[in-house]
Amino acid sequence: MTDTTAELEELRGDVDRIDDSIAELIAERIETAEAIAAVKSAEGTALVDEEREETVKSGFEDRFERAGLKPADGRSLAAFLIEIALDREQAHEAGP
Repeated sequence: MTDTTAELEELRGDVDRIDDSIAELIAERIETAEAIAAVKSAEGTALVDEEREETVKSGFEDRFERAGLKPADGRSLAAFLIEIALDREQAHEAGP
């Protein structure tokens, strides 16, 4: 194995570890969203809060920009995370 091949494998391992961390954080975020859904359900509040969704999307745009990434990609990621959370919240609301 050449030095560059070993380096590539090490870097790929780093990416895999980062991906594991991302998956764990997304799972934590979804668990929190489910808890929010339970509170909303108990209060009789609608699951969808467009103002909050916009705040989250804007926040991701800002975070991505500060990180030197494209803000639009941050907005897209936020929209995807919101979609996942809403799917889980709606499933939680519907019950088994």
